[in-house]
This record gives sequence, structure tokens and C-alpha cells, in this order.
Amino acid sequence: MSRIVDPNEYVLRVNLRDGPDVRRFCEVRVKGNDLYIYQPKKGDSVKVSYHESGQKHVKVGNGVPIIPPMYLDPTEAIITEEKAWSKSFENFEDLLPYSGQPANDTFTIELPPLRYVDSITFAQIAIGRSFDPNDWSLDGVDQVTTKQQVFPVPQSSNGLQMCVRILRLQYSA
Repeated sequence: MSRIVDPNEYVLRVNLRDGPDVRRFCEVRVKGNDLYIYQPKKGDSVKVSYHESGQKHVKVGNGVPIIPPMYLDPTEAIITEEKAWSKSFENFEDLLPYSGQPANDTFTIELPPLRYVDSITFAQIAIGRSFDPNDWSLDGVDQVTTKQQVFPVPQSSNGLQMCVRILRLQYSA
């Protein structure tokens, strides 16, 4: 666990590793009950904001949101979980290197091996109070949770927690 500059903010770093090469897959920041998820990458970074009021929007760089603001349940009203963000790993080469940037917690994902050519592996960030794996099967496709970890956010006044999942979509043949 690294030192964090602002004690009123919680920072979770999710890293993606391919052997010795570790990249910054995403950064989750909680300030009060507002949640910000960034994917730092070469060029314009992607930012998802999920505010206590229930407003959610996505921006690329410093420009206009790429999806207009949406209203979801405010964080104090979420009883189980709200999926805030998900992304697959195909942009590994565009991600910035991880070099020990400060964080309250870190979660490292091993880049999936190439043997999974008939599947897509991705990470998902959810917020809430209880988290169950999201496994399902439909029309010959299975979604399997391969790893999941819950992080308490002490800076959240209403008991917000975060869950990082690694999910795989695959043909069930």
C-alpha cells in the first residue's frame, strides 16, 4: 500500500501485467460519494464519472462527454451493486506503464493467455454493498467470473464498497 496525498480521497489502481511489463489499466477514485474511473493511455484518457446524485457520464480527454449524462440510483440507494465500468484488454500496448503511483489499494490482473481465442476476457468495476459473481449462460455463450475482490472505501460516508471482477465470455460448445 502506497502513501496517498489526499486523505479524503480513496484511490484504487487496477494494473494489467504481461510478464514483467505492468501497465495502468484503470484508476478508481472516490471522493465523498462521487466515483471517477480513468483509463490512462497514450493519447486521450477515458474517464467515467458516477456522482452521488446518480448522474453518470463518460468523457474522452477533456472534451464533451461521449455519452450524455444518465441518472442511475444514487449511491446511498444501491442495495446490492451497480456496474460502473467494464473494459476488455485489447488495448494493452496503448496503456501507460505502472511505476508505483500512490494508491490506497492495488489489484493486478494477469493478461490472459492467447489460448483463449474463442473468448473475451474483461475487467468490471462495480459499486455497492454486496457482490455476487455474475455468471450466466445464454444461447451457447457463458459468462464466468474468474476472479473477484471487494475493496471497502473508508472515505465513503454511506458505506460504499468497490468490487473488481475478471470476467470471461466464452462459447459453451
